[in-house]
Amino acid sequence: MEGAVRTRLDRVERLHDLTLPLLRDGLEMCGAHRRSEPGFRYATLDQYPADAERRVYETVLGIRAWPTVLMVISGSAAERAGLMSGDYITSVGGVTVPGGQPGRDTIAAVTRRWPAGSAMSVQVERDGTAVALRYSPETVCDYDVALTEDDEINAWASGDAIHVSQGLMRFRMSDAELQAVLAHEVAHNSEGHLAEITSNLVLTGLRGAVRDAAAEAADPPSRVEFSRTQEHEADYVGMYYLARAGIDTGNVGQVWRRLAAENPDDVRDRGQSTHPSLPERFLRLEATHREITLKLEAGLPLLPNRTRDGALIVPRVG
Repeated sequence: MEGAVRTRLDRVERLHDLTLPLLRDGLEMCGAHRRSEPGFRYATLDQYPADAERRVYETVLGIRAWPTVLMVISGSAAERAGLMSGDYITSVGGVTVPGGQPGRDTIAAVTRRWPAGSAMSVQVERDGTAVALRYSPETVCDYDVALTEDDEINAWASGDAIHVSQGLMRFRMSDAELQAVLAHEVAHNSEGHLAEITSNLVLTGLRGAVRDAAAEAADPPSRVEFSRTQEHEADYVGMYYLARAGIDTGNVGQVWRRLAAENPDDVRDRGQSTHPSLPERFLRLEATHREITLKLEAGLPLLPNRTRDGALIVPRVG
């Protein structure tokens, strides 16, 4: 159980570490969808009702009834301020933090609404000693990231969050490759491709490396796919999220090729799919990489090209 808990936490921490640069550096592209990022995640013992799991969190990770820091996001303001995993949070922003669910709610309410650029105090107990920290939380795009228990190689956007399956995390990918998938999902959210729950099923019934499906708010719910236009837009805008975070966009097409290789029977586009075929997607990504490279060389803003009315101008193929 300890191995299972640590494996899951390592994957969750990796997701937060890799998503933070996309959400922070892409702030100019997500409009009003913004929040303050405290830079840490926390837990209380009552969140774990299963006895064996609870014992691991209590005896190995030191989680108590009081909100306890589970992880500090790499590169965050909290990390620079010296916050550490295992710290017990006693107050945040001058507000006393109680135990259990009320304590978690208090931290969430204070940190999400904290004014941009304003220093926030965080009082913790560390090894029996009170420690006072102070730092300014960063403003980021308001899209959380979560790990699901799904074993499929799968990731999806829900309009206000990004969900990544255990299956995708088990698939051997470099950090930059995983960020390419995350950026694609962030772009679906920031471009408003869904008002309801969106499911982006990678490699399932694959035609063109990614297949997206949405659960509509109908009764009973029906599943619909993103259009080719929306897929092109998510690929295009996702490349800019990567570039703004300083991530090389030159190999993104190879990421989708690797994923497509897991399901070769569906790589061929028989004209039945609303999604881009792999060759089409690859060529568009190459064209977008060239567009970004030229902007970098010319010192132009790294923002997607749009018409005067805000419509995206996605590079054409052929």
